[in-house]
Amino acid sequence: MSYMLQVSDSVELSCSVRALQQDLEELKSINESLRKENGSLREQLNTARIGGEGARGRSLRPSCDAEFARALKVFYHSMTSVRGQLQRLRRHRPSEESDLLGLRLFVDEQSCLLRDFSEQLEESVSALKQDVATIVRRKRERSGVWS
Repeated sequence: MSYMLQVSDSVELSCSVRALQQDLEELKSINESLRKENGSLREQLNTARIGGEGARGRSLRPSCDAEFARALKVFYHSMTSVRGQLQRLRRHRPSEESDLLGLRLFVDEQSCLLRDFSEQLEESVSALKQDVATIVRRKRERSGVWS
C-alpha cells in the first residue's frame, strides 16, 4: 500500500515537473522574442531621435498611428500572458487517484484558474478599448472633428 502511494506520488510529481518544464520553455521563448523586439524598438527610437533632431517645429508628441501601434503591442503582450494561462488550464488535470475530496479540490482550483483567466482577459480587452478611445478622441481634437 505504502509503495503504491509512493509510485502515484512519483508519477504525479513527474507530470508536474513536465508541465513546469513546458511552461519554462514557453517563457524562455517569449522572453527571447521580447528581447528581439526590445532591440528593434530601441533601434527605432534611436533612429527617431536622430531624425527628430533635424526636423524643426515638428511636434515631439507621437502620432495617433504610433499611439495605436503601441496600444496594440501592449494588448498583444497581455494576450500572450492570457494564452499561457489558457494552456495551463488545458493541462490542469485531477490526479487519477483522486477521491471525492480530491476532485472537489481540483474543481476549486480549476474555478480559481478560470476566474483569473477571465479577469485578465477582460482587463486586457478593456485596456485596449480605453487606449483606442483615447487615441480616437485625440485625433478628433487635432483634426477639429467632433462627431
